[in-house]
Amino acid sequence: MTIELANRLAELRKSKGLSQEELADKLQVSRQAVSKWERGEASPDTDNLIELAKIYGISLDELVGLSNPEKKDEKENNQEGVHITDDEGNEIHIKDGSVVLKDDDGNEVVVDKKHIKDKVDTVEIVFSCIVTSLVVIAYLLLGSLLGLWDKAWVLFFLIIIIPSLFTAIRKKNPNKFSFSVFVIMTYLTICCWIFNFTMWHPLWIMFFAIPVYYLVIKLIRKLTGKEEKEDEDD
Repeated sequence: MTIELANRLAELRKSKGLSQEELADKLQVSRQAVSKWERGEASPDTDNLIELAKIYGISLDELVGLSNPEKKDEKENNQEGVHITDDEGNEIHIKDGSVVLKDDDGNEVVVDKKHIKDKVDTVEIVFSCIVTSLVVIAYLLLGSLLGLWDKAWVLFFLIIIIPSLFTAIRKKNPNKFSFSVFVIMTYLTICCWIFNFTMWHPLWIMFFAIPVYYLVIKLIRKLTGKEEKEDEDD
C-alpha cells in the first residue's frame, strides 16, 4: 500500500475523532492491524475497505483518494484504477467505486460494495432460517415420538449458537461466537438430560468459563502475529 493511502486512512480516522483502538473495535480487527495500515505496511482486505468507507460515510473512490481532481486526471490516464495488497498478499483493485476481484481463470469480476454486503446479509439470514427450521423440527420429533417435551427445549439455544459460530468462522473472530449461550445450553443439557434435573450444584462452576474464554480471546487477538512494537494511540 502507498504511503499516500496510508496517510489518508490516518487522516480520515482522526477527522472522525476515532482512536486506533476505537476503529479496530468497529471493524473487529486488532489495533495493531489498523496501525499497520496507517504505516503503509499492509492494506485492509475487501470487507474492511467497504466497512471503512461506510464508517467514514464516503465512497470507495473517496476512501482511496480518487475523487480529487489530480487523482481523477491520473485515473483517466491510467484506466487500471488503484491496486493495493491486503494482509494476506491478495491484490485488491478499486475502480469506479467498486471492488474488482479476479476469478480462478484470471478474469476480472467487478463486485459492487452494496452487492457484497447484501449477499453476505442474505446468506446469514437464510442460514439462520434453516437452522431455526431444523431445530423446530427436531424439537417436535423428540417431543411427539419420544415424549421429551420437558428436555428437548434446550435445542432452541442452537438457534443462537450455530449462526454465531458461522459468523465467527466467516469473520475469523472468536468474539462473534455466543460462548455464553453455549455454556448455558451445556449446563442445562447436562443437568436435564444426564442427571435428570439434578446436579444444579456444583455444575454452576461451568459459568466461570465465560469470562475466562473472553479474556483468553482478547489476549490472543492482541498477540497473534503482532510481535511488532505497538504504536501509541493518537
